[in-house]
Amino acid sequence: MSIKLDEIKLNERDLKLITELSLARTKYDKYIVLLKKDFGYSVTKSQLAEILIKSEQTIDRRIKEACNIPNYIRSGEGSKASYIFPIIEVAEYLSRTIKTI
Repeated sequence: MSIKLDEIKLNERDLKLITELSLARTKYDKYIVLLKKDFGYSVTKSQLAEILIKSEQTIDRRIKEACNIPNYIRSGEGSKASYIFPIIEVAEYLSRTIKTI
């Protein structure tokens, strides 16, 4: 089954995303565009786990070991603490760690 480009109907949001991605010069810029579209300006620990395709337990371990994790803001103390990951830090982390072929 062949689909011609003129048969694909893109909505206004899709066209805006395509334009923003085409104007993004670096991998970092592309990650910023995509992360902002899906998550806003920051992500939670569970959202970061989804982005990295890791479990929340892995994210917890990486936070505890302070390695292989984007910079974050910690809110609160002890087991009730929450973690906020600004998308600029996540984009930087992805740019450094994701290898393209």
